[in-house]
Amino acid sequence: MKLIGKVAVITGASRGIGRGIAETYAREGASVVLADINESAAQDAAGAIAAAYGNPTLALKADVASVADNQTLIEQAIQRFGHVDLLVCNAGIVRPARPIEDISPEQWREVIDINLMGCIYATQFFVPAAKARQQGRIIYMASVAGEVGGVSSEISYSVSKAAVLCLTKAVAKQLGPYGITVNAIAPGAIQTAMTDILQYPPGLKQSIPLQRYGDVDDIAAAALYLASDDAKYVTGTTMDVNGGMFMK
Repeated sequence: MKLIGKVAVITGASRGIGRGIAETYAREGASVVLADINESAAQDAAGAIAAAYGNPTLALKADVASVADNQTLIEQAIQRFGHVDLLVCNAGIVRPARPIEDISPEQWREVIDINLMGCIYATQFFVPAAKARQQGRIIYMASVAGEVGGVSSEISYSVSKAAVLCLTKAVAKQLGPYGITVNAIAPGAIQTAMTDILQYPPGLKQSIPLQRYGDVDDIAAAALYLASDDAKYVTGTTMDVNGGMFMK
C-alpha cells in the first residue's frame, strides 16, 4: 500500500495503459481521478475500480488539447479531494507510419496538441497548488519512438514524444526546489487497443532481448515506482520499459 492518502489525476484513463495505472494506484491505496475524452468509458472504469478496491474515484471528461478542460480537470479534482499529489499525463494519439509529405498541417497539429501540449497544459494547472504544498509527482508518458524515431508509427508521434522527453528534464529543473519530481516513462512495443492499429515490422518480437511485447502491467509497475516514496530522489529521468529493444 504505497500510495495511501494520495490523490492521482490520470489522463487517458478509460482504457489501456491509463486504466492500468489507475487500477494499480487504487490497489496501492490512492484515490484516482480518471480523465478521458470518452466520458462514459471513464465513468465505467471509475466505477469498476471503486468496486474492486473500495477507494474513492472521480471520472471527468477532458480533452487534453483544451486549455480550459485541463484547468477544469485540476480544479474539480482539488475541489473533490482537497489536493492532488500525482499527475500522470498519459493521454495520447498515434497513427501508422506514412511518408512525411502525406501528413497535413492539421494532422501534425492534432498530434502535437494532444501528446505534447496536453502535458504542458495539465502541468501548468497542477503546479501552483503543488508548489504551495512543496510536494508532488508528475509522470509523462513518452515512447521509445521519441528516442530512436518511429518505425511503425507516424513521424508526428515520434516528434511529439521526443519533445516530451525534453519537457521532462526542463520541468524537473524548475520544480525540483519545490519538492516536485518530474519523470517520464518510455514504453517500447506494448500491446494495447491504441497500438493495435500499428504494423510492427516482421521479426520485431524476436529482436527484443526479452522475446515478447510488453503489456499494461509492465508500464503500470514503472508508474507506481515513480509515484511512490521509493523514487523520492529520482527526477528528470526517463524509465525505458521496452524489454531491451533500445538500450542507452
